[in-house]
Amino acid sequence: MPVRRLDEPHEVRTAAAAAPLTLLEPVPQTQLRGLAWLRFTDVAHVGTRTIVSDAGGGGTATWAYGSAVPCRIDPLTGDERLIAGRISERSTHVVSAPPGTTVASDNRVLIDGRGTFEVTAVRETTGERARFVEVVEVT
Repeated sequence: MPVRRLDEPHEVRTAAAAAPLTLLEPVPQTQLRGLAWLRFTDVAHVGTRTIVSDAGGGGTATWAYGSAVPCRIDPLTGDERLIAGRISERSTHVVSAPPGTTVASDNRVLIDGRGTFEVTAVRETTGERARFVEVVEVT
């Protein structure tokens, strides 16, 4: 084996790179879902309310939060209200989560390091690439 000096140029072989995708090319649904997963930089827990009876005809609401779900939370701007046809005028943020994440309008979402949010609307679409949930922060 010949000895190569450090200052000599040498050839480095690399694997062939895949061609970049454009928005005009058809992309498999699974590939788009994979790209959406890269956006999920936060962790959420979906909360379900239960009423605990006080034996006097009333009750106290308690929240039980489920396992961790990857997500991302973004503030809504004025333009999104018109474009997205929002259901609730109270919504201040939108939470993106993996497709099929179980969440309903009577749930809460606890986002680690960000706070607790009340669900105001769930955007359901056919062939969803991510689940979009409109929320407002609970004070």
